[in-house]
Parts: sequence; structure tokens; C-alpha cells
Amino acid sequence: MHIEQRNFSQTTRRGFKLGVSLVFLALQLNHGLVGSAYAASFKCTKHASASEKAVCNDPELSAMDDKLALDYQHALDASTDKTALEADRIEQWQWRQHNCTDAVCVKDWYQRRIGELEADVQAGKKSQHDAFERNLADQHLAPTAQAEVRKIKEPQD
Repeated sequence: MHIEQRNFSQTTRRGFKLGVSLVFLALQLNHGLVGSAYAASFKCTKHASASEKAVCNDPELSAMDDKLALDYQHALDASTDKTALEADRIEQWQWRQHNCTDAVCVKDWYQRRIGELEADVQAGKKSQHDAFERNLADQHLAPTAQAEVRKIKEPQD
């Protein structure tokens, strides 16, 4: 029994030390003490391009990268031409890779690209709404029935 208690105690201490070490490592990573890998939409590596390094080393650019990824997903959800949207994403990313070598250029690129995607989302929503209205009209429902269908189908703003 005494040996079991000692083994349990040693195991508990090892687990505690491991837990403390992991917490310390997490805090270091969070505060940039062990390297900086901020980007969300791509993996930060030593082989990153100049624009990727700028994003990986700058919390503001990393936050813009997060927003861009989210806005892209929203644009994709609203898009009526996902293939064109994806082709544009690749073209825009390649432009940044070849032309942006500093944080100022990367920040300008993110601001422009986020604005474009937000406009794409609005255009996609309008297109979806217009298609919904055309389909509803084609059903030749009574006005009250059309109103009920709108309540059910249209997203609440």
C-alpha cells in the first residue's frame, strides 16, 4: 500500500509538472515569446514569402487575415458563381505574393480585398433575393400565401 501511494504521488507530481510546462508554453506562444505564427489562413513557415512573413509577424495583419478568411466564406456562401470567386481568390493572392514585400502593402491589399468581398456578399445576397422573388412569382400564389412563404424562407435582417 505504501509503494502504491508513493507511485501515485510521483505520478501526480509528474502530471502537475507537465501541466505547468504546457500552460507556460501556451502563454509563451500567446505572447510571442517562442516565435510568432499569427496567420489563420495559411501556415507560417521559414519558407514563407515576404507578404506571408509580414502577416505572421504582425497581430494586426493576422487579424485582417482572419477577417478576410471569414469574409471569403460569406462571399462563397452568397455567390452564384463559386468557380469565378475561387479563381479571383487565387489571382488576388498571387498578386499579393508577387507585389507586396512590406507590411504597408499587405495592409492595403487586405483592406482592398476585404472591401471587394463585402461587396461580393451584398451582390450575392441581392442575386439570391431576386431569384427567390422570381421563383415565388412563378408559383402564382395568392398574395397572403406569398407573404407567408417570405416569412418562412427569407432570412431575418
